[in-house]
Amino acid sequence: MAIKPCKECGGPVSDKAESCPQCGAKQKKKTSFLAWVGLLLLVLYGIGTCAEKSADSKLSEAPSATASPNQAEGEDVADLQNWQYETSKDEMRGIESKFATTVSTNTVDFDFPYNGGSKLILTLRKRGSEVDVMVSITKGQILCGIQNCEAAFKFDGGAVQSITMSEPDNHSSDMLFVSYDKTESKIINQLKNSKKLVVEVPFYQEGKKQFTFDVSGLEWN
Repeated sequence: MAIKPCKECGGPVSDKAESCPQCGAKQKKKTSFLAWVGLLLLVLYGIGTCAEKSADSKLSEAPSATASPNQAEGEDVADLQNWQYETSKDEMRGIESKFATTVSTNTVDFDFPYNGGSKLILTLRKRGSEVDVMVSITKGQILCGIQNCEAAFKFDGGAVQSITMSEPDNHSSDMLFVSYDKTESKIINQLKNSKKLVVEVPFYQEGKKQFTFDVSGLEWN
């Protein structure tokens, strides 16, 4: 017990007394430290409970993310097809070009400066009455030269076919065209009736590399 002066008359009064024995003024009791700690813990508990309820409410209002784990937000289902189709038009000449493109399912690793994984792209192009079948590499240097070169095609479980290929007119080393019209027609017909295609192409300082395609579902007229 401690004695302190009364705030009204200044007389001595115990800190346990509710009023001054001389003037009768009520005395203000000092809240203990433990009481303040308990009050603080109670307030913090209340804040935490409110925050938890708010988070649960936000989670319940959020859109479901179970639609498709492999499909990005806003991605069209058509983008996941084996073949991609595109049409362009030469406004000057009025000639329409149609393309069908598919990308190899596997990746081949080349040495520097083409390291990091390369894929082969198979493209069909129809411009007016002209039809082309071509392959291109995303990173790498195809070995062909001025003269024609040979690539190997195998559809499903069929026999390996040697296909004569040639460089484009600009002699780019990342693309090859099927050389003969009859061969192009044959390849397109096989693509329409096959599910799997393996293409083997020679590369500069890398030798022959094989690329696998899922070619099912081709729509081409």
